[in-house]
Amino acid sequence: DELKHCKNYMNIQKYRYKERFVTEYDVSEEIYPFCTVKLILQPILENAINYGVGSMDDCGEIKVTGRMQGENIILSVTDNGLGMTEEEVDLILTDSKRIRKHGSGVGLVNVNNRIQILFGKEYGLVVESEPDEGTTVSICIPAVLYTEDNREDLEKGRMFRKEETAKEVQVKRDDE
Repeated sequence: DELKHCKNYMNIQKYRYKERFVTEYDVSEEIYPFCTVKLILQPILENAINYGVGSMDDCGEIKVTGRMQGENIILSVTDNGLGMTEEEVDLILTDSKRIRKHGSGVGLVNVNNRIQILFGKEYGLVVESEPDEGTTVSICIPAVLYTEDNREDLEKGRMFRKEETAKEVQVKRDDE
């Protein structure tokens, strides 16, 4: 569902930006049976357009990838846009009060915070960038098998972290 939402969003943006960029998807089917947090890719894609490829004269490229890495899922958005300095990268996930060129500028901070609240500080976003070379934003989440209970837990904002046992999670469910 998250991938479908992203493709629809990007189709609208390609029309809006008059085909100034192309989008490529390389998502392993191996991750399809697992849950994800809703609306975590769209803000990253929005940033890739607004800050990366949207103002380029040449054709911009945005690539969405997804793969398993051990017991985690890594989703990445890479663009060939303007890139950022090391100082900007250091501030991007921590400084939600900066003045931005487009939009509210808190999309990445919010996505990172939501993931860490659900799964713990070892998960979230990693930003890598070089000026004039582009940017990659990677999302790391645990591989949680899609079940109706797990989907419901995520939608209600509750998910067990590594330090919690399955029994503790069941007790939480029973208490509600």
